[in-house]
Amino acid sequence: MEEDRLRRRIIEKIPEFMADIAPGILLRRHLKDHPLPESFLPGGILSMGKAAGPLTEALAEIFPLSSAQTLSILPEGYPRPSLDFPFFEGAHPLPDRRSLEAFDRIQHFIHGIPPSSPVVIALSGGSSSLIASPIPPVTLEEKTLVSRQLMEAGAPIETLNSLRLHLSQFKGGGLARMLSPRPHVTFVLSDIPGAGVSLVGSAPMTPVHRDGPRLLEELGLFLPLEKIPSSVRNILLGRSQDPFLTDPLSDSPLRVIGSSTSLIRSMNSHFMGIPEISDLPLHLLTDELCGESREAGRILASLIAWEARSSPKDPTGGIWAASGETTVSLTGGPTGKGGRTLELGLSLAISLFPLPALVLSLASDGFDGNSGLAGALVPTSFFSSPQRRIEGQLALRHHDSGRFLEENGLEIRTGPSGTNVNDLLMVVVSPRFSQRTPS
Repeated sequence: MEEDRLRRRIIEKIPEFMADIAPGILLRRHLKDHPLPESFLPGGILSMGKAAGPLTEALAEIFPLSSAQTLSILPEGYPRPSLDFPFFEGAHPLPDRRSLEAFDRIQHFIHGIPPSSPVVIALSGGSSSLIASPIPPVTLEEKTLVSRQLMEAGAPIETLNSLRLHLSQFKGGGLARMLSPRPHVTFVLSDIPGAGVSLVGSAPMTPVHRDGPRLLEELGLFLPLEKIPSSVRNILLGRSQDPFLTDPLSDSPLRVIGSSTSLIRSMNSHFMGIPEISDLPLHLLTDELCGESREAGRILASLIAWEARSSPKDPTGGIWAASGETTVSLTGGPTGKGGRTLELGLSLAISLFPLPALVLSLASDGFDGNSGLAGALVPTSFFSSPQRRIEGQLALRHHDSGRFLEENGLEIRTGPSGTNVNDLLMVVVSPRFSQRTPS
């Protein structure tokens, strides 16, 4: 098998793969299997997150509603709904003053819906920073400062979301309170691997137990406590009597329309049908991939190499796949242009050499870190030159994987996709790959 030809075929399949995980497709697929009562007619649709625009349009068509009965809150630069649908663009990945305005707009929108009318909530990844209403005396600036420091320290998304809901009047069930007594249905497009789906958007529709002192201890694993503003520490220590620190009184059911497992299903439908690899055995590693991107790449490479070399003589090769979301910890030194999928793919490809393989690492939202790229497609043979291996390792060290991959033509660029269901990793191992000569 000639790896350049396979690389072209995979790139050609990416648009249809992305289309298959589009919010409207996933929503209709879910409602076909889990229909709502025919009598269900909502009085309004509120969509939030990276997929808010496409979700609003799909929901308004399904029910149907006028555009005036909808509101979309989405990050700047992500697909908007059609012009006649009201929308508001907020900040991502950290909140700003627009996030406070988004909260006010949501309050006004909800108050315009009759108390007896059902409301449809569509929630997708990226929502947390879009809507902010900090519990006094915490200010938005203080909340943003702690969030930024945690992100740079490589704190997991679960820790960030937990902090946000502890400090928010909107998250951790706050939106469910605002909706009461209106009945509601919540559709979730999850970007959190595993059982953490209720924390998408920092759980605005879900009652979450708050334990501020325990969370403060957790934050201390990533930051010196003296770097955390006293107002935040006081809230977490329970010195505030603000009523939003208590648990919401009632739960709200969540309908998960897409998640990390959606990527594996779509990979099977599209990439596994490529003739050159359709006969290769598929090994599913996990749909809860997490951890530091560079380290995850090295660990997965060792697992794949061990299993591939344990096969019988003259093996045909195989495909190893995983989905989830890794993280990148910035160490405070000089950094370049990169992201989690880029570091994962680059680290894995370098670590897997000299095993003949092709590594695909792809962010479903189409935008990875500060790179402007969606991912990478890297042959391990590219690193047959020691100089290239050194250059790749230096790019990883300086979080400059995007520049390195672009300069060598190994990047994937799709633009914001309008969906967000984690990242896909697919590794094709085959002795039929030709060995290229390093330039």
